[in-house]
Amino acid sequence: MTTMTCPKCRGEMHTYERNGVTVDQCGECRGIFLDRGELEHLIAADARANTPAPAAPAPPPPPRSEPYQDRDYGSHGSYDSHGSYGSHGSKKRKKHWMEGLFD
Repeated sequence: MTTMTCPKCRGEMHTYERNGVTVDQCGECRGIFLDRGELEHLIAADARANTPAPAAPAPPPPPRSEPYQDRDYGSHGSYDSHGSYGSHGSKKRKKHWMEGLFD
C-alpha cells in the first residue's frame, strides 16, 4: 500500500471510510481531503437527512361533554419560590449526521 503525502504540509495521510465516503486526513495538520465526487455525495446525503418527513394529519378534537365553565386561571401563571416565572427545560440539540464523520 502506498503512503500518501499531504499536499499542504507533507505529513503522512490516513484514509478511512465513514458513511460511504472515503476521507483522506493528514496526521500532522489534520487537513481533510476528499476524492472526486465525494463532496457531491456528502451534499446529497445532507439534503436527504434534512428533508422533513410528511406530517401526519391531526386527529379530530374530542367532543366536549361539559359546557364551558369559568376556570381558575390564577394558578397557572404565578412566580415560584425563587422568583422566576417558570422554566421549560433546555432541549439538547440533535447532532448533525456529519458531526460523526470526522471523529
